[in-house]
Amino acid sequence: MADDDRFLSQGYILFKDVLLKGLFAIFMLSTVTLITKVLSKKYQVQHFDETNFCSSSKCLRCSRKNSTSKEILSKRLEAFSSTQGNNTGLQRLFKATICRESEDSNSPLSDQKPTVLHLHGLSCRLWYDQEEYKEELQSLILTRNYESIKSEFKQIRENLKSGWFRNTTPEGEWLVFHLFNQGEKVAKNCASCPNTVKIIESIGSFIKDCSFGNALFSTLKPGTHITPHFGPTNCRIRCHLPLFVPEGCFLCVNGEKRHWTEKKLLLFDDSFIHEASHGGVKGERTVLMIDLWHPEVLLIEKEALCFMFPSNSRL
Repeated sequence: MADDDRFLSQGYILFKDVLLKGLFAIFMLSTVTLITKVLSKKYQVQHFDETNFCSSSKCLRCSRKNSTSKEILSKRLEAFSSTQGNNTGLQRLFKATICRESEDSNSPLSDQKPTVLHLHGLSCRLWYDQEEYKEELQSLILTRNYESIKSEFKQIRENLKSGWFRNTTPEGEWLVFHLFNQGEKVAKNCASCPNTVKIIESIGSFIKDCSFGNALFSTLKPGTHITPHFGPTNCRIRCHLPLFVPEGCFLCVNGEKRHWTEKKLLLFDDSFIHEASHGGVKGERTVLMIDLWHPEVLLIEKEALCFMFPSNSRL
């Protein structure tokens, strides 16, 4: 009888041990699965972030600071409106969608998803023809100006170590040299490219004194992939002036792929999902990147947007 009791006791202990180990294994598996889902979701958000894993506290497009909250922006718009005496010309801005990170995934816009501001009523097109801006952007493609821009770029690329910023990308190396960074003129960099800056400032639709406006040299080294992302607003059109284009490079906007050609402008709405790649094996791809106002944004709206989203120098 004692032997039977001992056998049952040992069997119970063994069963209890197996049960506890099984429950522990299930707990660990569930925990790992949960962590994996959280990390996957986090990666997906970063993957479609405008600056591709950018963590800069000064970046309007990805910092999500209080200064870009709906409440503060609404107060800024109301303050601007009060200086005008009425709301004439500002109705679209009062109805505009202030985009937030938490709302991005639920946005009714699937292909066009600006990360900061969506101004309703503007026409939506992926690409803009160079001929539409020919008169205004003629200064960029005039042979003497184009060669001057290339010459100044070559000087800073070969001789200037400071002023360059390495943008974070999952693959390769993406270097930028800002002349205007979110509406703020980078004086030291501009001093190295006086002719280029003069040409940029002569463009009437160039976005000045507003955080949505940039002008910079953008260089991709071989093997670099800028992953799919959205720009901050549909109020602007992004212009690329290709300076050096080796083989294997492309720009893709909403699934439509195009290739840069030196001296031929590429204009697109960067609030649509887009990506860029240098899949070649030699040479650097370089463009002069300039942000222009969308042609349908009214003058009063431009002034209001500069007030709502001022450059750092005007804060």
